Amino acid sequence: LNPTGNKSNYKLAVMGFCYGGGKALRYAIQRKNDAATVIFYGKPVTDVNELKKLNAPLCGVFGRNDVQFPMKLLDDFKNALNEARVENDVRIYDGVGHAFWANMEQVRRGEEPQLQAYTQCTDFLQNIFFSSDDDA
Repeated sequence: LNPTGNKSNYKLAVMGFCYGGGKALRYAIQRKNDAATVIFYGKPVTDVNELKKLNAPLCGVFGRNDVQFPMKLLDDFKNALNEARVENDVRIYDGVGHAFWANMEQVRRGEEPQLQAYTQCTDFLQNIFFSSDDDA
């Protein structure tokens, strides 16, 4: 919550992993379209009209070897986000599948691509919450 009570400075993000990633995206589309969204291997939405409801950026983290979400679906997701003009940072990491980031120990040990995904996510959220642009 914003301690000043000034709604113009209020910022919110929703984030989920796996099933929760898909739920976070759908929540942002259906209920809180001004919330930034972070999806870790969640089910993508490829309907451009649905994605146009989003009024905040989206960060997506996926593994190229994820059998649940083939590359065609992920490419369609990225293309639909761009067509809907949703600011996004969707990355597909090589050599890993679904749920490749299991715990923070992987990040502490500097394992890749877990460290890259962690940095992608934290940079995205820092930009959302600590940017000098109060219109975000």
